[in-house]
Amino acid sequence: MALAEMHFPGHAEPVRGNGVVDPLSSEMRRRRVVVTGIGVVTPFGHDVESFWQALLAGRSCITPITRLDTSDFPVHFGGQVDDVAATAFLPASLIRRNDLSTNIGLLAGGLALESAGLDVLAEQKRAISVMVGAAFGATQGLQDVYNAFYLRGWRKMHPLSVTRNMFNSPSSNLSIHFKLGGSHHTVAAACASGAVAIGEAFRRIRHGEDDVVLAGGADAPICGSVLAGWAHLRVLSQHPEPAQASRPFDEERDGLVLSEGAAMLVLEDLEHARERGSRCWGEIVGYGASSDASHLTAPEGSGQCEAILRALRSAGLRPEDVDYVNAHGTSTKLNDETETQALRAAFGDHAASLAVSANKSMLGHTMGASGALELVSTLLTLRDGIIPPTINYRNPDPACDLDYVPNQARRRPVRLAIKNSFAFGGDNAVLVVKKAEEMPQ
Repeated sequence: MALAEMHFPGHAEPVRGNGVVDPLSSEMRRRRVVVTGIGVVTPFGHDVESFWQALLAGRSCITPITRLDTSDFPVHFGGQVDDVAATAFLPASLIRRNDLSTNIGLLAGGLALESAGLDVLAEQKRAISVMVGAAFGATQGLQDVYNAFYLRGWRKMHPLSVTRNMFNSPSSNLSIHFKLGGSHHTVAAACASGAVAIGEAFRRIRHGEDDVVLAGGADAPICGSVLAGWAHLRVLSQHPEPAQASRPFDEERDGLVLSEGAAMLVLEDLEHARERGSRCWGEIVGYGASSDASHLTAPEGSGQCEAILRALRSAGLRPEDVDYVNAHGTSTKLNDETETQALRAAFGDHAASLAVSANKSMLGHTMGASGALELVSTLLTLRDGIIPPTINYRNPDPACDLDYVPNQARRRPVRLAIKNSFAFGGDNAVLVVKKAEEMPQ
């Protein structure tokens, strides 16, 4: 929207610019934010509809790990993404320069731009910003660098050791390769990173700082050092059957499952999207974040509850307006109990009417990508009126007493939903999304 005129209450003259407004104005109009493009990369592949059909079918993507020898580890499975192949918009030369975590973010970003009808092979910069969340970054790349340094000396380190492994590699590469000339940032909020990235992008558009933001998360943490670190925390499932290992809210759950993936979404000002004639996957109407301020690894229900309530206040909604909760649902004892308590505290009596399901039962825990991937699932739930199941739910836990949509997808119209993301360090983020069958009026 080059040099478009935008009118805000309280201004005698229009504010002129590309989504830039007076930051001191307390009366500026809050713009509406729609999702116009989606790209996903998961162990299921990198097609949105195939991803969605796998979730609705209750398929697990958890398989034995083949990338490294796990014979000395207590855990031998995860959600592993294969190496990225070259595409029309992602050359092999660029892929060779990067860690897998950056490459899956690049692929998801290109697919999202393509989905939104934005030029993937642009030759000129355009005013699109980038916000990427990551919990771990280039884990395999860093492991390789340190192995080279300690075993063979500094001269044997990869010549691009800094640039390919820096934490902002995904956002920088997305900005440079796709000519996205707005600001670009990386969010590190553990496994809430993708949700926080999308929430902060939502705020930037809502308050007029950007018209379009490419936002989401990417993580590829399956490497020896990270698997070992999680094994030492003793929170990984050791179930004998990989596909049954992630069991959110089930009484016999014994831990989470490491997984990999990326999801990038094109968030856009509604008026800007209308001018382009864009499709609409749904509307983001609220975002809330909070800190438990209590413990690095033990979640705290009041902090999670506060994030939910802040998100609803941001959206101007009441708890009883919500139909569905896409849960954080990690399959650890403490997390699932705490999230249930937080939902009961935030929604009161209405909690019993909510449908709640956990995509991690099928996807595993994709760390910094989880909030973004699961938001995609939530948008598709709104679109189709089908709630994906929580699979591997066999034994109800008295401490987890909500409707978790066990084992089978459920047809149910959903107009409003929330996506919970609660992370180590007490980072809490909640997104509120609204159904949009066509471009809202």
